[in-house]
Amino acid sequence: MSSSEYITCFYCSEYSKIANDYPINFASKDVDSFTPRCFLHWEYECSKCGEMTHFNGISWCSSCKEFTCLRCVEEKMEKKEFLIYDYFYKIPCHSCGKYSPALDFAEYEGTHPFQIGDLIPKEDTVVWMPINLEELKFQTFPHKAWGLRRILSLGKYVEFKRLDLFGDYDPKSTWDALAPFWAPLFREGGDYHHKYKILPEVYRLLDVKENEKILDVACGEGNVARNLTKQGAQVTGVDISKLVDFAIEREKEEKLGIQYLKLNAEKLASKFTEASFDKVICNMALMDIENYKTTIEQISYVLKEDGIFVFSITHPAFAWPTCTSFRVPKGSQRNEDKLRLVLDYFDERPTLIDYGNDTPSLQFPRTISSYLNELVKNDLILMEMSEPKASEELVKKFPRNAYMDDDIFPDFLIVKAIKKSKFKLHD
Repeated sequence: MSSSEYITCFYCSEYSKIANDYPINFASKDVDSFTPRCFLHWEYECSKCGEMTHFNGISWCSSCKEFTCLRCVEEKMEKKEFLIYDYFYKIPCHSCGKYSPALDFAEYEGTHPFQIGDLIPKEDTVVWMPINLEELKFQTFPHKAWGLRRILSLGKYVEFKRLDLFGDYDPKSTWDALAPFWAPLFREGGDYHHKYKILPEVYRLLDVKENEKILDVACGEGNVARNLTKQGAQVTGVDISKLVDFAIEREKEEKLGIQYLKLNAEKLASKFTEASFDKVICNMALMDIENYKTTIEQISYVLKEDGIFVFSITHPAFAWPTCTSFRVPKGSQRNEDKLRLVLDYFDERPTLIDYGNDTPSLQFPRTISSYLNELVKNDLILMEMSEPKASEELVKKFPRNAYMDDDIFPDFLIVKAIKKSKFKLHD
């Protein structure tokens, strides 16, 4: 192998960003992957089970001169900032029970078997001898999914900013700013996902009947309201943002009989009496509404007994911001090279979603159970759930959107519920 073909170890390279004196070894293991590794940062054989184990999941007992892996014993986790990490495993020796750190931390504190002379590397390896640990500048901690984000940095993926405080962002102002972008897109039915995956299922579940009174909550520029009216329904649309201004202007032209109001979804009772509507639809909006609990309560209030409520949202488990994706090789346009990863399903902090505009949208991620439990609290009983999957026809028509993407992961969740005020879960 010529010098031009040498590949450096992924871990050595990462560690050297923290410790300036850290030696960078050439990789001899897994060299064809995007995390090639040297002999030091490869795998070690457990003295008990004989399994080869990643160096960060195995410890060395200097008394018994044996390795013990995580599979054979019960480890402990200790929080400690070192190198590119903020914790390490303490693993008891399978023979004597003495706890020793996994080899990633052992190397950091200078007790790795290669550092103390208990073992000699079988390949040419320059071993780091930590001397000036106090001079190391650590990365900012804590970080969730820290190792995951390091790996993701090698691929192409979308980052979502979680917010502890809103600051300059709130749902109304962000959607006011986005209105000129979204209104033209939905004027003729919406994008690929809305046209072919979301709306067909929404209309199927809503099952519109002639002369039904339907409330379209967070109606936007009126795409759904117009469609429902053409199916024979009497539709009222409400929205808090400037998107509804586009709907009002179009209604002046088409005169379909739709009533539009600029109204907060959390204040429906201020404009409508109890049991005013046969059905309520909230299409792709609940995840953008800050107080979804109040909104669902208000929807139940204006809905008649046995009335139907249908809502669609980005999938809480498989869509952004819970889930992200990256491509290996980076930049590949083949969907088999696209990987999807769940980052934190339970993180319900508000999140900025960047669509490539000057203003990002503000989304409020929640768990599936959060939505369903709120329905039950407000006398709305689950009838059906849908997670639209791309059909074979859709895969053929839109292969880059659907193949090994929309046909294997659900991006959206659609829920149908019925109002049953007298329904009792228990006697």
